Amino acid sequence: MTSSGAASASSSRVRVAVVGAGLAGLAAANALVTKRGLLLHEIAVLEAQTRVGGRVHTRPFSAALPVNVEAGAAWVHGTRGSAVAQLASNLGVKLKAVSARNPWLHPASCDGFALFDGARQLDAAQVQHTWRLNALLLERLQQLATAEDSEKKRTYARKSLAQLVEMLVGERTNDSAAHDASDDALRAAVRTSADGRARVDFCVQLIEIWMGASADALQLDDFVETDLIGDDAGPHCIVPSGMERLIDGLAAPIRAAIRTNWRVQCVAYGDDVDGVRIESDDGRTVRADYVIVTAALGLLKTGALAFSPPLPRAKQAAIARSAMGQYMKVLLQFPDVFWQRDAPFFGQLRRADSSAATDADADDTLFFPLMFNYYYAKQAPILEGVLVGDTAAQASARFSDDAIVAAFFKQLQGTYGAHIPEPTAHFITRWDKDPWARGAYSCLTVDSSESDPETLRQLVGSKVLFAGEATIYKYQGALQAAYLSGLQAVEELDQLGL
Repeated sequence: MTSSGAASASSSRVRVAVVGAGLAGLAAANALVTKRGLLLHEIAVLEAQTRVGGRVHTRPFSAALPVNVEAGAAWVHGTRGSAVAQLASNLGVKLKAVSARNPWLHPASCDGFALFDGARQLDAAQVQHTWRLNALLLERLQQLATAEDSEKKRTYARKSLAQLVEMLVGERTNDSAAHDASDDALRAAVRTSADGRARVDFCVQLIEIWMGASADALQLDDFVETDLIGDDAGPHCIVPSGMERLIDGLAAPIRAAIRTNWRVQCVAYGDDVDGVRIESDDGRTVRADYVIVTAALGLLKTGALAFSPPLPRAKQAAIARSAMGQYMKVLLQFPDVFWQRDAPFFGQLRRADSSAATDADADDTLFFPLMFNYYYAKQAPILEGVLVGDTAAQASARFSDDAIVAAFFKQLQGTYGAHIPEPTAHFITRWDKDPWARGAYSCLTVDSSESDPETLRQLVGSKVLFAGEATIYKYQGALQAAYLSGLQAVEELDQLGL
């Protein structure tokens, strides 16, 4: 990759410039060269950081334990008809299936998924009952999202997921629309267990983890289709050798066109500009016939990347309405494995100490509903806890790494006993602090519209194209959206006469 020299002189001219060397940008640049026949000197991939990959970032856990862990995207979400799975196959990158379907939306498909209520592990029948509640909840949400009854639409349409769940399984209200036979069936299933509501709440937390946003920010439109929400059919897989192997494969043929440490400050595309002028924060300039902007939604929301003239009002409004989901991974290494080795996930309905949480410190505030077992994945003595949405944002803003680690470890002691060994190392992600991302991945909220991703993707001024995981509604927030959007941008360039 080049960051100096002739390829990155103070000014240069190319046919296509690509802003950002994440998965979307590399997919577009790779296709321009390998599928459309552009020469390397005819493209420029401008990356602000010293590395490529964006929010795909595989790294060794530590010097003492150099096993690959994923700081960013970690999953291929379904393999049947998946462009990302096909990319992995083409590159010779092997996948490891963890769950037959989406384990966050359809956890019954994930063999070995263990559940705890405090220190008590749920037996097989109790786990299956929990998954039955999950299925009933998703079924009811889909019914409401697709309802043709105008009264129900008025009642439910602008409610958040948190409000909907309370209406469906909480105490009855005087709202007649809530008194549906399907709701009665769901309530009856909840009442068959003393901890039924806690099980439903855990299922909601799984949805939050999948969406990357809190339940009070998610909207009913997300559940028009519940069989697949942002994923493909078939097994959900990890990449044992590291997700960055996909990045390496895409970058290999175009390395000479990648310019790192190239921080784009402004994209000028007005009638007074011959093509597009891309300006860096240190005075360098690239001129191009076209530009594909793959900057993260989080960066676009900050306004740090300027456009001249300003973007159309509709696109600005879509950027403002759309949200970046927050997702914090907390990985702890232990001297030995004290948990089930063959369980991919551990879910926690409630903390072992059921006393009311306070805001005093992280120990009392933070709760990790789900853990991923790196021993199952890579035979490493590592547990990964996750925080999402507002909880992740607050944890990142308020607490140090040591405080977050202490809270996670305290929860583990409540589950497995005070005798468990202390962690020997840790790693915590804070994508909200990354100036080029400002979050983990995009998501629809009660303030946004399902048409917003398409608006984000729309061509501007006949020469400024957009791509990235926020620009395809079907796969929004996932690798598939990033990869496919890069390829779609190249197809659009063909239509423009490139």
